[in-house]
Amino acid sequence: MDTVVVALDIAGAFDRVWHRGLAAKLRSLGVRGALLQLIQDYLQDRTLRVVINGHTSSQQPIHASVPQGSVLGPLLWNVYFNDILQLIPEAQAYADDCTLAFPCDRRDWQDTVCRINLALDNIVTWSIRWQVSLVPDKTQALLISRRQDITNLPAPDIRLEGRSLPLQRSISILEVEFDAGLTFTSHARRVAKNSAWRLSCVRRISHLLDAKGVEVLYKAQVRPLMEYSPLAWSSCPPSYLATLDRVQRRAQRLASDKRPHHAPDSFQPLQKRRDVAGLCVMHKALNLHTPHLAAIKLPRPQPPLHSTRVAPHRQEQVTVPFSRTEHHLRFPFYPATAVCGTS
Repeated sequence: MDTVVVALDIAGAFDRVWHRGLAAKLRSLGVRGALLQLIQDYLQDRTLRVVINGHTSSQQPIHASVPQGSVLGPLLWNVYFNDILQLIPEAQAYADDCTLAFPCDRRDWQDTVCRINLALDNIVTWSIRWQVSLVPDKTQALLISRRQDITNLPAPDIRLEGRSLPLQRSISILEVEFDAGLTFTSHARRVAKNSAWRLSCVRRISHLLDAKGVEVLYKAQVRPLMEYSPLAWSSCPPSYLATLDRVQRRAQRLASDKRPHHAPDSFQPLQKRRDVAGLCVMHKALNLHTPHLAAIKLPRPQPPLHSTRVAPHRQEQVTVPFSRTEHHLRFPFYPATAVCGTS
């Protein structure tokens, strides 16, 4: 089963929230009286001005937008945008990033294209009604498939506001680069390059730092790049994960040159940290029933089939899916974490 993914681009999402439309949506959700008036007072009578080289423009009234950087801003945007998730079942959103995923069969390729265009037409109609601007030139489409004959498929005529959306070789969703085969090699390559560049910046000022200072800068500025959303892309080939390990080893050498001989360091292996992150997510999904992880389909722990001396200690172990290849155990998230949790 293949999947067509469309990543929508919304122009100035938070800046385009229509105040009167937002008030109508809040009323439909049961927000009335003093609370509704408080939110309206919070948004109304705002002005903006531009200051350049000490020169200030005149103030201009703001009739749309929610304040970015505020606590209420993302919540009010979610209220404003929530209609799309109800209108289009294939849509998923995080703040102003919206992605549509359509499972498709090669035998029903044209039917899938028609479903995609119908969903996009409904989104355009919604955007006109609620004064939200879409950007067709920045909206991207991707066909995800494990097959090798993608190029043999007829080019789909996917359109947004009358403009064609050709299939891309890869698209970026929440700063993670997805390719057609879900190998994530291009993402790992980009992360390794950016991390190496940041580490080179640390190296330039390393003469001003001791070993602890190098470690702190590495963990604050370099390592977060290599650990952003690892559960999505850690199934990429081990050779590409090794490029990230090489960046960390360079940081270790840089710190060890400033540390007394045989003094221990605090660099944990990146793979170990990825495993711990996966186990934490699995624990939250299975045992804590965290609401935003409810969509992760994890099988419940299976009781032992036979009574043995170790059976009482195996009550909470998950079932590792059977596979004849190691690749399946790396991808997707559940098999790899299940293997780690039972080892």
